[in-house]
Amino acid sequence: MITFVTILFVFTAFLLIGVVLIQQPKTAGGLFSGTGQSLLGTSGKTFWTKFTTILAAVFMALCLLLAALPRYERPGSSVVDTIEKQQQAAQPPSASSQAAPNPQSNPAPGTSHGASSGASKK
Repeated sequence: MITFVTILFVFTAFLLIGVVLIQQPKTAGGLFSGTGQSLLGTSGKTFWTKFTTILAAVFMALCLLLAALPRYERPGSSVVDTIEKQQQAAQPPSASSQAAPNPQSNPAPGTSHGASSGASKK
């Protein structure tokens, strides 16, 4: 589903770029140069203007859908969950499950329990 929406999103983006480039400039003025045309009279909306508005709305809806879709498609697949799973897999098994021999409880043969480093034996 995400792949289909992504392909549709890219297609809409390129189509929107093309439609904007096809349109004729209103006037060769400054920032608010085109506002006087539709302020007191006819709106002057052409097919390309309406098509651009529709494409922009579809583009924004696809942006929101792409942002929300992964949350509903795979719950619990955030980056934090992925990192926690990797850390749990990388950790060795806990010490309680493996019986590690304690070096103090099993003395080496020929030594006594209470003897220190050879100072008492002469």
